[in-house]
Amino acid sequence: MGQLIRILSLLFTFLVIINAEYEKDAGVVILTDSNFDDFLAENPTVLIEFYAPWCGHCKTLAPEYEKAAKSLKNVPLAKVDATVETELNKRFKIEGFPTLKFWKDGENPIDYDGGRDADSIVQWIKEKTDPNYKPPAEEVVALTVETFDEFISDKPIMLLEFYAPWCGHCKSLAPEYEKAAKKLKEHNIPLAKVDATVEKRLGDQFGVSGYPTLKILRNGRRFDYDGPRTADGIVKYMLQQAKPAAKPLKTVKAAQRLFSKDGVTIIGFFATEESKSYEAFTEAAEMTRPEFTSIGYTTDPEVMKHYKAKPNDIVLFYPEIFWSKFEPRSRTYRKDGATVEDILAFWRDNAAPLVGQMTRNNAATQYTKYPLVVIYYNVDFGVQYREGTQFWRNKILPIANKYKDQKYRFAIADEEEFNKELTEVGLGDSGLEHNVLVFGFDGKKYPMDPEKFDEELEENLEAFMKVISSGKAKPYVKSQPSPKNDKGPVKTLVASNFDKIVNDESKDQFEPKYAQLAAKLKSEQPNLILAKFDATANDAPKDFNVEGFPTIYFAPSGKKTTPVKYSGNRDLDHLTEFMKKHAVKSFQKKEEL
Repeated sequence: MGQLIRILSLLFTFLVIINAEYEKDAGVVILTDSNFDDFLAENPTVLIEFYAPWCGHCKTLAPEYEKAAKSLKNVPLAKVDATVETELNKRFKIEGFPTLKFWKDGENPIDYDGGRDADSIVQWIKEKTDPNYKPPAEEVVALTVETFDEFISDKPIMLLEFYAPWCGHCKSLAPEYEKAAKKLKEHNIPLAKVDATVEKRLGDQFGVSGYPTLKILRNGRRFDYDGPRTADGIVKYMLQQAKPAAKPLKTVKAAQRLFSKDGVTIIGFFATEESKSYEAFTEAAEMTRPEFTSIGYTTDPEVMKHYKAKPNDIVLFYPEIFWSKFEPRSRTYRKDGATVEDILAFWRDNAAPLVGQMTRNNAATQYTKYPLVVIYYNVDFGVQYREGTQFWRNKILPIANKYKDQKYRFAIADEEEFNKELTEVGLGDSGLEHNVLVFGFDGKKYPMDPEKFDEELEENLEAFMKVISSGKAKPYVKSQPSPKNDKGPVKTLVASNFDKIVNDESKDQFEPKYAQLAAKLKSEQPNLILAKFDATANDAPKDFNVEGFPTIYFAPSGKKTTPVKYSGNRDLDHLTEFMKKHAVKSFQKKEEL
């Protein structure tokens, strides 16, 4: 018996020594060039991470990887510093960090393609190693055309993802989306998904053009989701979205706390929450997230008295930084039985003050009505720069007031925030302290020429507005230089020569994909011009709408304002037949003698 105990003791000591050869870091085995193969021989089933110490994604993964290593009893987790163990790096062709590879029973490794959190890692390995393992049921509900309408019909709020199985971003989102679904379940906020490659009809209904696309549904009404893509971020965002957009205001102090410092504040005053006006107001508030963020309502008589309001009044308050003698500090909409459409129109028509600040956040909602005059300079309403910002704004106000009857709207904007837009119209390095750009009725852009206007802002703006209002201003048209030698079979169009070539009524024009077609037809059809136009470097005329590449148009003689868009095959025979069908001057049959 003593002999057996000594043998077992020696065996135990031997195993301890063997195990001690592999250093661990928080439960994760550290592998090197020298011990890698020995470890793999002893542990034929293992997950190994190849990492770089400086890699941000590796640092994010590290605590989750360690947590998974401690959870897994039968499968070890290991890691290799690929910046040090260069032979292993070359051997397994590691091209990015972190890269995780999984060995099972000593077979060739496969790439790990699961989530980057501990639960996902554990679940992925169990699926690969335990034949009896059953993954927990997904909380994310998979919807089809057949189940969609019934599922969403009774949901006050939910989040919907349109995905494609092959999409890398969708795969990255999947574990985060599932974790968020589990956390939001207790708040009765379901998360659902639709495979848009299969359920194409649903994808089309929601205008899905990329993956993943996420939509918030409120009682079936759809809204864009522009929140985070992590589990915690999704949860926080959706809990906020689940709150009513219009906040109840029971005291004057509560109302005062609602007021925004740089955006409009909207308050609805109602005698009761049972009225149709109240219902329309709250629905309008839901529809304008996040366009208007400071919206509240009250039924309290004291709050109503404080703001000198009456039941069913909807008041839009301007922030103090935009107050001026040229307009009231608030505007009131008063109509019993107002509809949602009425309320939305009132908000959007009046949200921008006489001279407000256009930003990237509000440009697409509050500054879409033209003509719009924007003055760009160093706009900053912070304490340090507010005085200078207001100094120049106050000089613009009288001019804006003068032209408001002509339906001109005015705004100031920070030149750094819109530097790209200014550069695109030739004002990026104008040298002026203030640049002016007018967005005209016709949708064209009219920049103030820095060579003609170099005086003070008031003189500049007054003079430029006279030119604009007279209709004599010339719009800016982005154009490449006209080609000097353009004798090839395919003409090169740029914005500056487009009208001269395309609108020549003695010719038919068509932009082909193949130069060989142009060469073939050049001698056969002298009344036919084939041309190409770089829509990324030139502004396309309004009748030639470009939505994708290549876009092909045929402009027949006599029908220059209604060019025909080609949507057929790109082979030469189909192109030729299309031109024959629509041509006026070309492809004419010779009269028989």
